[in-house]
Amino acid sequence: MTTVTQPEGNSRAKIKGRWRSAFSLSLASMLDNNEGTGFITAMFPIIRAQMGMTLGALGWMAALPKMIGVIFGPFWASVGRKYNRKNVLIFATGFWGLWAIAIGFAQSVWALFLLVAISLIGASASQPLMQELLMDLFDDKERGKAVSIVYGVAGMFMLPLGVVNSWLSTMDSGWRYGFYAVGILSALSGIVIWLFLDDPGRGASDMAMEKVEAARKEEYGLVNIQEVKELFKIKTFVLMLGQRMLSGHLLFLSMGVVYMVDVLGIDLAQANLMIIPFYAGMLLGMFMFGFIGDWVHKKSPKYGRIVTIQSIQFIYAILALIMLTGNFENTSTYTFIFALMGFFGSANMSVNRPIVAAVVKPEWRGTAFALFVSVFEAIAWAIYNIAAGKLGQIFGLKPVFVVVLVGIMLVNTAFITLLYKPYAKDVKALENEMESRRQALINQGAEA
Repeated sequence: MTTVTQPEGNSRAKIKGRWRSAFSLSLASMLDNNEGTGFITAMFPIIRAQMGMTLGALGWMAALPKMIGVIFGPFWASVGRKYNRKNVLIFATGFWGLWAIAIGFAQSVWALFLLVAISLIGASASQPLMQELLMDLFDDKERGKAVSIVYGVAGMFMLPLGVVNSWLSTMDSGWRYGFYAVGILSALSGIVIWLFLDDPGRGASDMAMEKVEAARKEEYGLVNIQEVKELFKIKTFVLMLGQRMLSGHLLFLSMGVVYMVDVLGIDLAQANLMIIPFYAGMLLGMFMFGFIGDWVHKKSPKYGRIVTIQSIQFIYAILALIMLTGNFENTSTYTFIFALMGFFGSANMSVNRPIVAAVVKPEWRGTAFALFVSVFEAIAWAIYNIAAGKLGQIFGLKPVFVVVLVGIMLVNTAFITLLYKPYAKDVKALENEMESRRQALINQGAEA
């Protein structure tokens, strides 16, 4: 017999244990595919001296997590549809994460690339599966807040990381110790997910039901090309993919420390300390903008989140322009601007994930987030980092940063205007679909 809890009146039942499950995902988020090369970029001057890695090679290394994600992000999303999502996460981010320890033993640039690539195969599972689970744990009114808190908690890891990187940069093998620690933390993340995550089933939050046993069953097979084609019929989703391709702010996250060393002439230890305000700004932005986005969405369901994400892109471009064109003698001025850049740069995820979830069916969300983060963001990240590495060797990093952090972000701002017309229509279509499913399950429960 199918057990269904129907909300009374207009109240919406909440998924029991949703916050416990959400927080269990935070540790995995700390170790996602963006962290795979974090120690390498932070310690690049040391590795350059030890192994002869060029700036161009660093660009390829910084792009590697996203390049791996293009293939394996959709792969893990597909596997998560057919098999238990919780078990897939435990294997991919917990057990597989032990490969990070092997990275610390690399003795050449080629060995470093190979071991990082192997490690990232598993790490690429975290984002599409985690984001799909979050959307099932929380309804549309709470999704921005949920993303903010879960990723904000994960972002707290970045604050002490700057201090740790500064300390490790004083040791010849400091970057190796960093990877040993990442491997151990990856195993820990698998244990935490095993103990505390409860998969509510696809669509549980959309149908406003506290407990729908039928929704917990894995009724979907591997992703097929027809479903991908259906996704690309959703205009809002297609436009969000384009918006993600124009996310030039990602470059500073991967090459900010190198910029400070090569362009501003700051020593590595100080650069790793100066990046801490950037991470602090990211943390604050992650926490705040989910609440801000949900509040604006409540005031204007049709356009609130679109206005918010468009404003974020524009403000970031202006801040980057000030940082790149200013000639500040006091390094504290740079750290203040870095903090603001981190604040507005990290705000995107608390707004764009709910936008995607609001127009995509639950059973397609894993695929949608795999395309959004692991493919299209990955392509953008790879292009920006590889181009920055190659062109930075020829022209220097400063003009490259001006084009990417300012020019492309202004183009992004203008591009988002295209979302205003189709978004409300696509949201309404999904709401009607989920209400029909909800009524069908209620009727099924009444007849059983």
